[in-house]
This record gives sequence, structure tokens and C-alpha cells, in this order.
Amino acid sequence: MSIETLSDITKIVVETDEKDPKTIAVITADDIDSAEGFRVRITPKYD
Repeated sequence: MSIETLSDITKIVVETDEKDPKTIAVITADDIDSAEGFRVRITPKYD
């Protein structure tokens, strides 16, 4: 997948790879909601 910016994406959902997947994190432009015991780290773009 080749995306220059995330402007065309409304939500990223991170799930386990199981028959009944469990949501680990939901990432939107306004919020990050992660499951207990997990963390999401963001790296800003530096000029």
C-alpha cells in the first residue's frame, strides 16, 4: 500500500489475527483508543 498522506483514511483498526479477532486499537484523526495492556506510540514528522 502506498499512501503519501493519511488524509484519505478515516480510521485505522488494529486487530489480532484469529478466527474471532480482538480489537487492539482504533486510531482516528481525533483519538486513539487502545485495549488494556497495549499502547500506541506516535512519531511526529520533524522538519
